[in-house]
Amino acid sequence: MRRKHTQLESIPMIRSSVVNQVIDAILAQPNGASFLRQQHGIREPKANLYEQIPLSRYLSLFEHAALVAKDPLLGARIGFTNPPGELLGPIGFLVLTSPSLRIGLEHLSHYIRAWQDTTDIKLHLGEDTATWSYRINSSNLWPRRQDSEFTLSATCSMIRACFGEKWIPYEVHFEHHRPQEWRELERMFRSKIRFDQSDNALVLELNDLDRPLLNRTSSGFAPFLRKHIEDILADEPETIPLEHQVRQIISRDLGKVPVNLTSLSAELGIPARTLQRHLAEQGTSVREIIRKLKQQEARTLLTQSNRHIGTVSQAVGYTDQAAFWRAFKSWEGVSPADYQRAKRKKR
Repeated sequence: MRRKHTQLESIPMIRSSVVNQVIDAILAQPNGASFLRQQHGIREPKANLYEQIPLSRYLSLFEHAALVAKDPLLGARIGFTNPPGELLGPIGFLVLTSPSLRIGLEHLSHYIRAWQDTTDIKLHLGEDTATWSYRINSSNLWPRRQDSEFTLSATCSMIRACFGEKWIPYEVHFEHHRPQEWRELERMFRSKIRFDQSDNALVLELNDLDRPLLNRTSSGFAPFLRKHIEDILADEPETIPLEHQVRQIISRDLGKVPVNLTSLSAELGIPARTLQRHLAEQGTSVREIIRKLKQQEARTLLTQSNRHIGTVSQAVGYTDQAAFWRAFKSWEGVSPADYQRAKRKKR
């Protein structure tokens, strides 16, 4: 079932498989780890491949990664140099195991919603050519040059895996302005590129769609991959409430980086006042959600582990142990140490 989104109900999300490649590119640079920690609140080098993060955060991270790496073509290089299909997980492999490119691209169009929200992928048929287009349907999510060049290069790489390295698109379209590096980009695609277009697109020869693929040895996996992707979609709720997304981000960052209204609104890509107003309509606030999650996490750590009180304090976001002591006593009516001792006796 396809999820429905409005700005106030839910924030567009994306799976983390691509993000890991972007993080690797930043970590390869001097002070890359510090940049990730200070500018994006990222401490863990790898995210779960199926974890979802706000699409706005991913786009911002990708643009920053190109600046840190001093490589304006970073997105295109990641798309061309990584194993075809790997970055889109089971969807990418489903394309590669399809009986024809037409069916593979149709699968990609149909199942992309399992991997990325508010995105249209379409296959348009003309008289002599076919156009595979990709577009994020939000004018607020900008700039996004790195993602656009990555997506088209990764798709081009997948098609070359199907037809051989000599395959070239008839034409390539990008929605962003022509960059200074456009000639190098044309060299990578080995095709004419048009900029300032309505969509990002690969234009293909029409007869390419039904050509047999080079490697069909794994085609038997296709039904299992489709079932796996459909199970992912079935497990997703029709609507992910904004309050739930806020809780997910706070839970992820609690005790690792400072979390507040400003940082949350920046990651979600909506104004702080809008976020504050919507949460108030739900009878809560950022401060209240943080308090409840801190209380819940502190209870868990004091009950299920033998951690020192100071360690628990830091794990739930308190740099001052005395402040944690006061907060916990106001929540539970007893000190953290007394609470821990009482729970140990019940074991």
